[in-house]
Amino acid sequence: MPSLYQILRFIHVLAAFTFLLGHGTSVFVSFQLKKEEDPERMKALLDVSASAWPTMMLSLLALLLAGLVLGFLNMSYWSMGWIWASLVLLVAITGWMFSIGSKQYHPLRKMLGMVYLIAGKPQPVEKARPLSEIKAHIAKTRPKEMLAVGMGGFALILWLMFFKPF
Repeated sequence: MPSLYQILRFIHVLAAFTFLLGHGTSVFVSFQLKKEEDPERMKALLDVSASAWPTMMLSLLALLLAGLVLGFLNMSYWSMGWIWASLVLLVAITGWMFSIGSKQYHPLRKMLGMVYLIAGKPQPVEKARPLSEIKAHIAKTRPKEMLAVGMGGFALILWLMFFKPF
C-alpha cells in the first residue's frame, strides 16, 4: 500500500505533466498566430488556447497544493532553501506570464472582435480592427521569450526539487 507521501508525490508530478499539456496548447497557439493570415483562424486559435485555461489552472493549483502538503509531510524541507526558491520562482514566473500574456493576447481578442478580459471581467465585443493593425500587434508578441522563461523556470524548479542543492 503506497504511503500518503508517495500518493501526493504522484499527484504533484501528474499535475505538473497535466499543466504542461494544457499550457502547451497556448504555447503552440502563440507561435502559430505569428504565421496566420486569416482572422477567423486567429479567433479559432485563441479559442483553443482559452479552452485549455481550466486545465492549466486546476493542474497548477493541484501541483502547488500537493507540493505544499509534501513540504509539511517532511518538515525538514521548510528549513531548506531549495523549497523556498522553488516557491518564489513559481510565483514569479506565474505572475510574469500572466502579466505579459494578458497584455499581448487580451488586446488581440479585442482587435479581432472577440470577448476579452479586463481585470478578469469579460468585456463586450467590439468591431474588429483592420488586418494590418492585427498583424502589427501580433508581430509585437513575444512567444520565444515567454517559452524561454516558462521552460527555463520549470527546468530550474525541477533541478531544485531533484538535487536539493541548498
